[in-house]
Amino acid sequence: SVCEGGELFTWGQNTHGQLGVRSQSALTLKPQLVERLKGIPLAQIAAGGAHSITVSLSGAVYSWGKNSFGQLGLGDTKDRDCPSYVGALEHWKTVFISCGADHTAALSKEGLVCTFGAGGSGQLGHNSTRNELLPRVVAELWGARVSHIACGRQHTLVYVPSLDKFYFFGSGDEGQLEDESKPDQLIPLPINLPVNTGKSCQSNDHCSCIQSIFNPICYNFNFVNVFVHFTQNSYLNGIATLEDKEVDAWISKSKHWESIQKNIRLIFSSEACINGSFLDKRDKHFKTSKEVSGIDMSEVKRFYEKIRKNQTVYQEV
Repeated sequence: SVCEGGELFTWGQNTHGQLGVRSQSALTLKPQLVERLKGIPLAQIAAGGAHSITVSLSGAVYSWGKNSFGQLGLGDTKDRDCPSYVGALEHWKTVFISCGADHTAALSKEGLVCTFGAGGSGQLGHNSTRNELLPRVVAELWGARVSHIACGRQHTLVYVPSLDKFYFFGSGDEGQLEDESKPDQLIPLPINLPVNTGKSCQSNDHCSCIQSIFNPICYNFNFVNVFVHFTQNSYLNGIATLEDKEVDAWISKSKHWESIQKNIRLIFSSEACINGSFLDKRDKHFKTSKEVSGIDMSEVKRFYEKIRKNQTVYQEV
């Protein structure tokens, strides 16, 4: 669970280190802080069968837990008990991730999809049943500009808005498609739906529209929890970050001081929230590395110049 203040807490089974807290305990009943990710503005967290993946607002991907099939994307099959940086996805501009039982899929801002981990049922979409220890682009989807991805236990589903089609690959022998046995699908192929999907939606809330049509399909595919994130916007931002309108309200005192004070303390007591508030908006933050901070220092300067107009706010910050 990612808190509004940017901290990540995990609990439950820990047989493969999937909690990321360096604990040897096989079961943890109380939420534990994942110290390794402190200060990193997280956008999303995904859990697989016994592995976990998270992506930051700047597209940095971290993985930990079971790695028998290479599902952590680190180039080996060694389990990790704390978050490890997935260097192979550096500068990939990852905006969304999804985990199956033993495989992982990542979506880039440009709509590319890469998969890694267990491939025995074709769930990686590479026209083979080989496992992949490193992220590999699904070539069949190249140029399709995928907007949503979701992984089931041994299968993967993606949505291409320009074609208004869902594509499926992986195990078809578990009742996902129909009650009868189906062969594994090694490459992405479109699903024939009884209704039109996105194009039948005239509202501005396209994601909600996909969700309303997609919910029955989720159960048809025997996917339940994995679709919670599927229909939400790819650019997730659950942590508290600065908004220009909010700062304007602080300065003009159009909100109660108690509310302003609470907001300021929430954001400025968290390294993750501060970092997330001043990311370079011009895609440069996707180049964040040891050499590139990804922070727009001119925005930091502009913010402080702005709040100087109200000394009470300035002192609180």
